[in-house]
Amino acid sequence: MTTKLAVLVGSPRSASIHRRLADVVAGLAPEGTEVEIVDYLDTLPFYNEDNDTESAPEPVQRLRDQLSDADAALLLSPANNGTLSAVLKNAIDWASRPYGQSSLSGKPVAVSSAAHNTSTVVDHTHLAVTIAGGLPLADASATFALAELDGIDLSTHEPVSTALRATVDALVLAAAHTDAA
Repeated sequence: MTTKLAVLVGSPRSASIHRRLADVVAGLAPEGTEVEIVDYLDTLPFYNEDNDTESAPEPVQRLRDQLSDADAALLLSPANNGTLSAVLKNAIDWASRPYGQSSLSGKPVAVSSAAHNTSTVVDHTHLAVTIAGGLPLADASATFALAELDGIDLSTHEPVSTALRATVDALVLAAAHTDAA
């Protein structure tokens, strides 16, 4: 059985460390795991219920479809003023709608962040995901101090790959248990 993992990149910067982390995840996912990187969150319009109609904007519908098809999600977020990035929060808002039809509902979700202070990013993201119906994995957050990642090749840095592998493994295991329930 294949596990589908959606990896949402919460930083639209061209040199984003979080986009690079997504590439590392794609390269280390266990056999039988299909990783789909979602790196267009900055193209989603700001959530506005007036625009959330049967014909949602194309990037919104694509996001909802990718999350609905996924068995689990990994959210990668920088710390913007001590919390999750605006593009990631906006994506969670769109994913949570229409009311009662959240594409995160019942799905295991983990957070990874590289920042100066990651604790509030993880806590705030878990809160938003919980309200959206997702199942945050409290002990599966891979967090990194930015200073430790400066100038290194993330694809070969063992502490990064070990932490991300443990997070992905926890998501795959949780997805299998969710499917079995």
